[in-house]
Formats: sequence, C-alpha cells, structure tokens
Amino acid sequence: MTNNHQNDPVDETSASTDRRGFLKAAGVAGASAVAVAGAAHGKFGLAPITPAQADTMSPPKLSAEKWWPSKWGAEDEAGASNHITPAKVLDTVKWIKDGKIYKLGHNYESTMPLFGKRVFTLRIPGSPTGGPFGDNRLVYHDEFVTTEIGQVGTQFDFLGHIGIQLGADGDKREMRFYNGHSAAEFSDPYGLKKLGVENCKPLFTRGHLVDMVAVKGRMMEAGEEISVADMRAAFQKQNISEADIKPGDGIFFHTGWSSLWGKNNDKFNSGEPGIGLEVANWVIEKDLCLTGADTWAVEVVPNPDKTLAFAVHMTLQTKHGILNHENLVFDDLIADKKYQFVYSFTPVPITGGTGSPGVPIGIT
Repeated sequence: MTNNHQNDPVDETSASTDRRGFLKAAGVAGASAVAVAGAAHGKFGLAPITPAQADTMSPPKLSAEKWWPSKWGAEDEAGASNHITPAKVLDTVKWIKDGKIYKLGHNYESTMPLFGKRVFTLRIPGSPTGGPFGDNRLVYHDEFVTTEIGQVGTQFDFLGHIGIQLGADGDKREMRFYNGHSAAEFSDPYGLKKLGVENCKPLFTRGHLVDMVAVKGRMMEAGEEISVADMRAAFQKQNISEADIKPGDGIFFHTGWSSLWGKNNDKFNSGEPGIGLEVANWVIEKDLCLTGADTWAVEVVPNPDKTLAFAVHMTLQTKHGILNHENLVFDDLIADKKYQFVYSFTPVPITGGTGSPGVPIGIT
C-alpha cells in the first residue's frame, strides 16, 4: 500500500499533512479529544498536564459543564439509537414510495485513504484456502483482513470512540466518554467493557441530504465550514421544509470531497470541509439520531478555532450520544434528486468495538 498516508505529520497547513497532524496541532491546554487508540499530549511532543496542574487549571474547552447522566438513563450505552422505536420505524416506512435502493458507501480496498497509521490489507490464505473435499471435489476461499476494523473506509462511529481528558493527562478516571463513563471503567486492550458498538440498536430512520455542491456550485474546500445559513439555502433549493426534520432523523452532507477518494488521497487526508459547532448545536436542538457526510470526519478540518481538535465529534458523540457515519457516497441519490430517503444500517456487532465497517443503504 503506497501514498495513503504520511510517515510523519507536519504543519496542518501543508497539503501533505495527514489527519494525525491535526490532533498534534490542536492538542494545547489539555483540550484534545481522547481517541481510544490514545491521543494524549505526551504522545505528540506536548508537555503533559500533571495532577498538580490539573487541580488549578480550568476545565478543557467546551467541557466546563458536566454532560451526564444521559437523558436515556445513567446506565445507557445505546445513545441516540434509542430513537429507533417501533413508532419511528412505522413513520419512516411511509417514505418508501418507489422501492429503489441506493448504496451509500465505498468499497473496502488497500488503495483507499486511511487515517494516520491505520492499515487495510486482505489476503486469501492458500488461494484457494482449502479442498478439494468429497466426491464432488469442493474447494473454497477464506480471507484474512488486517485493519482497524471499525475505523477505516466507510465507517460508523459509536460511543466508545471519542472521549475527553478531564484532569491530569493519563488519569483514566477522568477520561470521560458518553454518559460520563470513564476509561478506568471500560477501556481494555481486548475490547471495550462498555459502550462497544454491539450496544447500538439497528438504525432505520428518515434521512435528509444537504447538497452543498449545488449551493456552492463547486466542491467545497478543506477548512470550509458549513453554516446553518448554508444548510437552509440547500433546504430551500431542494424544497425541504426544516419543520419536516423530526427527532430521531439523520442529517447528511454532500460536499464533493469524496471525488478525491482513491484519486488524490494526499489531498483527501489533508483536511476537509464540514460542519462546525453552529450546525452541531442545531443537530442537538433538533434531537437527531445521527450525522453523516462524504468526508472522513463529517466536521470541518482544520477547525476555525485552531486550538480545538474534532470539537463536533466530542460535542455530538461524547456529550449527546448522537452517532456519526463517515465516508459516505451520495452521487446516485443526487443524480435522481432524492434528497429525502430512508437510511438503513445495522453496525457489525463486534463486542467491545469502537465502531463498525459497513455500507448503509438509502431507500426511496
């Protein structure tokens, strides 16, 4: 595999910078989001925050107020997937008019762009793997895949993926995730003991697609933020009533960034357009189930506030349990002018996993 990512991140303004560099650039003052794989200050060459400093410093940015317990209960591990009730499903199915199904994701292959040092390789052991067996001389193939299975390609983030380091760096009692669960409670190298993707309920809800390429007349650029005004301009252009967006629905963004997929992976990895905290707060007010986009993080990178790392992730996922589907593909929906559709996806229930591979479908 070549040219998917850089060996050593540099300044985030460089087009050759991979996404890991943004974590380094934004990891100031103890404010960085904590990925399960470990993105602590010391790892990126920044001075760690000591317990003595933690006792006197202000809370990390955006985390001055306690965000738990969840509205779904102090022990909840399903987050916004709780929206998918029988009543929600019956309401959603009314949107199916012509029975057309759309594939909303990429194929998984070694040439796809990957985050930081993540990998994707597939081998067929033996090729064929076994046989022949029986008088009918059966032979078969298996595959062996090496990858961060829930965090490559078209990927679904669940609630054990992103947390916030409160207090001193490395204090797992104060690495807080959704519903206030601490890394000390559930982080384990052999699988998360809480908030694993197996806790996500099957998703079947109404999806609303925001076509920013149509609004802008071009592909959006890295670092270009989608505002609420932009989103409303798309609604007007697409004849979508904002009042028709209901609790438990999904909102999805087409920026054009996916046109770089497999063609210019360096640029794809260098940053991205996306939503910021303004739209994130709109999503919270609307009480939605999930966000998604044709980009690798859904949110704008770099953030206009260069001191913040993946602020939308921590605001929606960590604090509100709102889910996230990345690296989606909307070309066929847009070609058919289908901006409202049924979104259907069931994560692969990998016990203790931080997320899931898998391509959702849109149904109209």
